[in-house]
Amino acid sequence: MELKKYKLRELIEIKNGKEHKHLMEGEYPVYGSGGIMRYVNEYIYNEPSVLLPRKGTLNNIQYSNTPFWTVDTLYYTKVKTNIVNPYYLYRYLKLLDLSNLDTGTGVPSMTFDSYYNIEVLLPSIEEQNKKSKILQLLDEKIELNRKINDNLEAMAKQLYDYWFVQFDFPNEEGKPYKSSGGKMVWNEKLKREIPDRWEIKKLKEVLQHINTGLNPRDNFVFGGNIKYITVKNLTTNNYIDFSKCDTIDKEAHKKVHKRSRISSGDILYASICPLGRTYLITEEPIDWDINESVFSIRPNHNEITSEYLNMLLKDEYYIATLSNSSTGSIFLGIRIKQLEETHILLPQKDIQNIFSQKIKNIIQLQVNHFKQIESLTKQRDELLPLLMNGQVSVN
Repeated sequence: MELKKYKLRELIEIKNGKEHKHLMEGEYPVYGSGGIMRYVNEYIYNEPSVLLPRKGTLNNIQYSNTPFWTVDTLYYTKVKTNIVNPYYLYRYLKLLDLSNLDTGTGVPSMTFDSYYNIEVLLPSIEEQNKKSKILQLLDEKIELNRKINDNLEAMAKQLYDYWFVQFDFPNEEGKPYKSSGGKMVWNEKLKREIPDRWEIKKLKEVLQHINTGLNPRDNFVFGGNIKYITVKNLTTNNYIDFSKCDTIDKEAHKKVHKRSRISSGDILYASICPLGRTYLITEEPIDWDINESVFSIRPNHNEITSEYLNMLLKDEYYIATLSNSSTGSIFLGIRIKQLEETHILLPQKDIQNIFSQKIKNIIQLQVNHFKQIESLTKQRDELLPLLMNGQVSVN
């Protein structure tokens, strides 16, 4: 495969982003150097574009093929599509280490010329289009799985809200409890009515224990094949983002696991704000563990189910309650003692069991899709450099 050398200035025209605060809410994404910030009613550009950081995280190059707006910390580009496929260029630039081009004295920064002088090796536009199509098909499947899981998470939340916020869980006749006249009683601790015979307990009364992982400082150094999960890896949709985590070796893992003791059925809880990021472990963890910023919560299953407790910890009421108790001089967070002393709503066990069975099906679908995402991402990332340097051709 013959490659031709270009300067980036021959392939794109770089444009500045603009202020967005005056815009109304709408359908078009606003990109910053960290990703999508909001959606607005106007777009700054409506052609496929490579989005280049001006300040901040310089390796977070992004791509958009739908109308968008960019803020002033992010450049957008007009791509000369007769020479280069925009998506191919995006993937090519993502492979480069641009840190040596930083012109900032404090916050990492890039000028027009820093980008324009980058050298790019390209095959023919026909070859670019073929390779881009393969990579984009993988991207589309990954994105589809993410959207499906977002919808599944919304379904789980809707079911939780219907049963445990509106209290319209099925009564003995299969009818919505509160709407059908089910007895409600005032609870002074929660300052609201709750269904008759439901209890209020402190969280510590329904748990076996809460543990944390281990801080690496003075204990071990990074490096190895064991994934080391911190709060940054926990998401709001019951998922661990393994793609951006540190690693430790087997000896460090033994030290961490003595303290964390994570197991299937435990709930991981991000102790640093924003609160509400959890993960229900569904399989025995083998090649990963947690650090001290992540709580491992083990329910007493005679009192409470893992699925119900996991959803409760993401409930807006409890997020607000715990956030008001957050402390910290650098990062606001919650301590184990504060979490343990929190009063929670405890439904009757048979109602929890029925709810948990429904949620288990949703969680299993999510897990299957996340595994697909990990597999497809690995395939794409391994294929990417081979396609770019000509080691793999497309027939």
